[in-house]
Amino acid sequence: MEQNERYGPEHDTLFDKLDYMATAHFFTRFFSYIIDIIILWAVSQILIYPILNVFEIRDAYLWIPFFSIDNIMTALIYFSYFVLMTHFFQQTLGKMITGISVISQDGRRLTFAQVIYRELVGRFINNQLFYLPYLMVIFTENRIGLHDFFADTYVVKNNYQSYKNMIKARYLRETYDGQ
Repeated sequence: MEQNERYGPEHDTLFDKLDYMATAHFFTRFFSYIIDIIILWAVSQILIYPILNVFEIRDAYLWIPFFSIDNIMTALIYFSYFVLMTHFFQQTLGKMITGISVISQDGRRLTFAQVIYRELVGRFINNQLFYLPYLMVIFTENRIGLHDFFADTYVVKNNYQSYKNMIKARYLRETYDGQ
């Protein structure tokens, strides 16, 4: 059988091809992140800056200007948004709009530890390295970023993921019924 490039990995099993087809592409993930950043910017403009201006503490900082009240509150909202949305919904608003979600490598619901490793530790490292580790999604076999490696997660296209699950269930049912 001729290998078709669009099915991704060089593995011959049906499950490997289904896994590859269900994972989200770099640009879909990038676009959902841009949407999330716009949402977070809007929230900070509506909540953080007016409060800081009312109390006249916008320029206040702890030890060095990097630890300004503005930066601390923005970071809290940023990381809280990603951790809480991913934990409760397996997706952020940007992922909801683009039709992708985060799942565990074994296909189960994410544990809180996975969410913390992915969204807090992984994002912190990615952000400190100037977002370059996000480019791993382009070059890895199953489109996994550094933060996905930390947490054993995948980002999948919701519609393909449901088709993949139906195909796997039917394949397993037919395999075991036929024996």
